[in-house]
Amino acid sequence: MELLDQFPSKNKQVNLKREILRYLRKWPWFLLSILLFYVSARLYLRYAQPQYLSKTSLMLSKNNSKNNAPLTDLKSLGVGVSDDKELEGETVVIVSKPILAQVVSNLGLNVSYYSLGNIKETEMYQGPLKAVITSVKNKGNFLTQFCIVAPDGNNRLKIIEGEGAGQVIQPGHSSNFSFGTVLWNFNPGSVTAPIKVVFRSVGNTVSWLENSVNVSIPEDKGYLMELSMVGTVPEQSEGILNEITRQYNIDGVKDKNAEAENTQNFINERLEIISHDLSGIENEKEQFKRTNRIADLTAQANLTLGNINSNTQSYLEGITKLNLVQSIYDMSNREQLLPTNMGLSPTTENYIGQYNTLLMTRNRVLKQATPKNPSVIQLNLDIEDARTVLRKNLAESKEALQTQISQVKQQMNEDNDQIRKYPTQEKIFRNIDRQQQLKEQIYLYLLQKREENAITLAFTVPKGKVVNPAYTLEQVRPNVKQVTMGSLAVGFLLPLLVFFTLFTLDTKIRSRQQLLSQASDIPILGEIPVDNDGAIVKDHDFSIFAESFRILTSNLKYLLKAKHGSGQGTILVTSSIKGEGKTTVSINMALTLSGKNKVIILGADIRNPQLRRFMQDRNVGITDYLVSDDQNPEKYIYNSQLHPNLDVMFSGAIAPNPNDLLDMDKFDTMVAWLKSRYDYVVIDSAPVMLVSDTLNLLDVSDILLYVVKAGYTDKEMLDYAKEFRAGNQVDNMAFVLNAVQPGHSRYGSKYAYGYHAQPSVKQRFFKKTL
Repeated sequence: MELLDQFPSKNKQVNLKREILRYLRKWPWFLLSILLFYVSARLYLRYAQPQYLSKTSLMLSKNNSKNNAPLTDLKSLGVGVSDDKELEGETVVIVSKPILAQVVSNLGLNVSYYSLGNIKETEMYQGPLKAVITSVKNKGNFLTQFCIVAPDGNNRLKIIEGEGAGQVIQPGHSSNFSFGTVLWNFNPGSVTAPIKVVFRSVGNTVSWLENSVNVSIPEDKGYLMELSMVGTVPEQSEGILNEITRQYNIDGVKDKNAEAENTQNFINERLEIISHDLSGIENEKEQFKRTNRIADLTAQANLTLGNINSNTQSYLEGITKLNLVQSIYDMSNREQLLPTNMGLSPTTENYIGQYNTLLMTRNRVLKQATPKNPSVIQLNLDIEDARTVLRKNLAESKEALQTQISQVKQQMNEDNDQIRKYPTQEKIFRNIDRQQQLKEQIYLYLLQKREENAITLAFTVPKGKVVNPAYTLEQVRPNVKQVTMGSLAVGFLLPLLVFFTLFTLDTKIRSRQQLLSQASDIPILGEIPVDNDGAIVKDHDFSIFAESFRILTSNLKYLLKAKHGSGQGTILVTSSIKGEGKTTVSINMALTLSGKNKVIILGADIRNPQLRRFMQDRNVGITDYLVSDDQNPEKYIYNSQLHPNLDVMFSGAIAPNPNDLLDMDKFDTMVAWLKSRYDYVVIDSAPVMLVSDTLNLLDVSDILLYVVKAGYTDKEMLDYAKEFRAGNQVDNMAFVLNAVQPGHSRYGSKYAYGYHAQPSVKQRFFKKTL
């Protein structure tokens, strides 16, 4: 006999095994979900366009003035970076719009080609067809267009779909489209299948490149810069990266030559002026000698001007430097690159170099940023500060040179006072000769600097050395392993989440454990497995259904004996609402008890009698007896025809006042009479939650069986059952859990018992898992 759970603990531990089994019973859904997602992943991998990672590396040169010993007077022959901040700026410059636009133009990236398949399109690189957009009508409105071309015979192509449909294309000829003109190039017979051609604007393609090319600076690797790109065609990605590095070096050489070209222009302008002045002085000297018949003044000069030679040399050098300082000072009024390596003081040369560096940096940043960019504004402030410092230094240099020249000139005037004895002609000749020497020195100096500057222009040292030409590493998307494992994980987790949600939101009582957790102080006498639409227990029935009622009656007898000292009595069967199976439980329990006992079942559900579903109704019964003058109910009792020991007293005619009838003393007297003649009196009553008829039957009952239907009764109804028990002080109440699914049964189908085979009832495969 099964032991009763009369007072189980309210704080039961979670049965982990039972919780796991709840999900394991749903294994077909898990399997179906996993298979579905796995097949979907394989289809995705089959038709997804593979994407590959391509990389290239650049090593930028460091800015250093000591590049070549024989040319120490020159500035750097190459263009490099001086610090980490400038290196970060170069990561923006290398993917600037002008450089990317040149890459798009050189590689023709604004036109793409795709081979057409049954499901997907595959991009081609350097295919049999090449289209060049030669002109665009309205650049502001043109973003992208496409057309599909196919062989048309006679070595021609025809546009069969998209922009310009119907046009015939010939090699080397142009076609007019709504966005512009396209030149077509292909070899006759090379195009054998339809090809999709996509036209994009240069700006749209540049934006795509900006988002596709990634520039990074590896840590602790000096001035190394890495460029990477993910694309569907590795050859195209490698070509793009190589072309970007090439255009970046070309742009760097242009920046480097900009300063040298400005210096060259300055030197050429000065040479033209000095050459004109020198030519006039030489003509004047020639005319003076011819007029005054002067042949050679060397001997006379050595004798008379020995004392002023050194002063003259100092004067010439001072004038030369003063002219240079004045010229550079005048140029500094405008925002332009200043000439360098002009023989000025190291401090002045350093200030000029800093000013030129800041100006070139600002010009590079302006290629990418706007004038309102904080970096540009800061550079403008730095340039202004550098120019102020430079002009101040030039002014101080000019003042110092003027003071020096004044001192030398004063000394020369003193010496001239001593040579007044020489003829006026000599004085005039020497003045002409000094001017000639001054102009010649300036002229020769500028010629030397022009040659040095020409050497600087001749050097085309790249801005960055290509350490690793573009190469492709591996396929990065789709990741076969990640997609496969992800599909399996999602296929497993999705049904797990669905069932977890369903289990969490499920408010129905489905198992003995749930019933105990909701009403732990009310015993459970039995679990009735799900029946097959009104099944009844038969003789020699060893099915699980019949065994569950034998367990129920055994527990019932045990409980009656414990409470009343006898295993016999009156059993009241009810439920919360209609449809929970109280009549089925009443009939089968009565049949089980009638094996060795005299049993009678009363149809006390007068409003909705259900005993007629199991036996032939005689249309007379309790209501007829209660309203009659008969004192003996024997003639209202019939054999059930289900078992010789089972009698039945039907509900009788449906009365308008069943509550009043059941409250009559005559009914109590009838039950007492029946108890004296039968071992068990089973009363099938109305649901207690809907009507109050059952309340009148509590006093005549020895035990109240409260039927709860698994998967039908809501958990909130158990609160009403507990309130009913407490409010009516029913201390002999017990639950019967009806229609329990095998998976939720306490014993499960594996504990079936019997000497005869249990007839199997086939269920649909997925219905078993619900």
